[in-house]
Amino acid sequence: MDWHNETQQKFKTMLSIIPFFHRKMAEKLVSRKAENLAKERGALQIEESDVVKGFLSETPGVFKADMLSAMEKAGFDWKKYE
Repeated sequence: MDWHNETQQKFKTMLSIIPFFHRKMAEKLVSRKAENLAKERGALQIEESDVVKGFLSETPGVFKADMLSAMEKAGFDWKKYE
């Protein structure tokens, strides 16, 4: 599935912020969730809301605060999608 260009850039930035040992798992889980969310919307492209919701649903509770901070650094406006 295609990605909105700005969203994909933010996602890559987000992954670079995440600790190295969590990156691959986060990339796999969040990408899959974002794609499923886009499909549920009937969209042909993954958008910011899909990625944000993917991170919110796939990140374990103990890491949520760090994830939200990283999302802000990456330029995601996660508060719009809570």
